[in-house]
Amino acid sequence: MLRLFTGKGGVGKSTLVAGVALACAERGQRPLVVELGHRASMEGLFGVEGIGYAPREVAPGVHARNAEARDAIEDYVVTQVKVRALARRIVQQKTLAGLLEAAPAVTEVVTLDMLDRVVREGRFDPVLVDLDATGHAKMFLSLPEVFAGLARKGPLATLLERTTALLRQADTVLHLVGLPAPLPAQELLELDAALQGQGAVRLGAVALNRVPPTPPSREGADPVRHHVELALAERAARAHAQAEAAIARIAGAIDRPLVQLPEVERQHVQPDLEVMTGFGRRFLEGAEARA
Repeated sequence: MLRLFTGKGGVGKSTLVAGVALACAERGQRPLVVELGHRASMEGLFGVEGIGYAPREVAPGVHARNAEARDAIEDYVVTQVKVRALARRIVQQKTLAGLLEAAPAVTEVVTLDMLDRVVREGRFDPVLVDLDATGHAKMFLSLPEVFAGLARKGPLATLLERTTALLRQADTVLHLVGLPAPLPAQELLELDAALQGQGAVRLGAVALNRVPPTPPSREGADPVRHHVELALAERAARAHAQAEAAIARIAGAIDRPLVQLPEVERQHVQPDLEVMTGFGRRFLEGAEARA
């Protein structure tokens, strides 16, 4: 199965994807995390170096790969010419490289082709895709609409049909990740509306990271001796009230599972794999509750 994750930058999307992968491995599955674009988020999250195009184990039972455009293009050319050395020489030609970079949606098409092959091979399940920022994700997911009627026969038509069919499969699901605050909530609802309008992929759960805890009661506090504590408590109460309002707004607009993940204090330089696993476990339980 293919699980896609998207959301604005800074909402903890990559951390959640890593946590879901860890929780899937805990269940005995063999997850693969696919990070799109030239990023190294998974290297930092798992505390490893050198995650490249080829899948590598980053934690017990968890594999990850970074799908850069040039590698994905080379992979596709290999499927046509059958010889990787020749495919590499073709892709490295400056004229062709410039053409591929300028041509619209080439990167997205070959990336979808790569994902389709990974899913069909069946070596990994689930395949968890950490999509780029929401603007690129919307373009990525709009390919079925863009390519409708573009090519009706030949190799290009076969490629487009296969890759766009991947997004429409019943076991391909897109999850949204956001934060429980006024502006992020508005951005998440706008993203959800845009994706529903595209209708390219089945939408799954909504995950809200960094949900603040219920603030302690201020009854009986001495306003003179504990003015600092009172100020902190008031700030925590305001943050909690804003979060509650944002959560209620999202829950009222989106009739799908809404998973709330608590805010935690960072106590380590490296992310805690046990904490991430707990978040992933909680997400899976919430997402599957109404599946």
